[in-house]
Amino acid sequence: MRKFKHPVVWVIISLLFISIGSIAAYQFNSSNGKVDVSRIYFDTPRGELSGLLYIPEGANKEPRPTLIATHGYLNSAEMQDAQAIEMSKRGYVVLALDQYDHGHSTGTMEKPVPFFSFWPYSIYDAVQYMYEQDYVLKDEAGNGVIAVWPFHGWLLFY
Repeated sequence: MRKFKHPVVWVIISLLFISIGSIAAYQFNSSNGKVDVSRIYFDTPRGELSGLLYIPEGANKEPRPTLIATHGYLNSAEMQDAQAIEMSKRGYVVLALDQYDHGHSTGTMEKPVPFFSFWPYSIYDAVQYMYEQDYVLKDEAGNGVIAVWPFHGWLLFY
């Protein structure tokens, strides 16, 4: 059996590669710091929803159109990561949503819940929450400029 020469050197080199990779991933995911990415939680009448919120630079001063990205049946908000990052780089506020009883979200609806009813309730409650946020663009009539982006790629506008 062959012994490694200088194992401490290999450990240091490995840690250096891990650090460089982590910094590069952070820079990509935050568009070099131009997009603030954070996990949020908010209470609703049916439980607690969570998601990854992508806020582009300047959205606090100038409200932006908003996208709510949902996921498929057995997934979570992280599934929408690549698309959410790209859309936030283009100036949209994006909420990648964990639907009720998925990922970090919990539902308090009476069990058993009718099949797939978590999906419309999650979307409705997320739209209501996002409408109240100052960084969400509203039109002249006070309607929120919010679109729902289902997991299969269509956009539903509210």
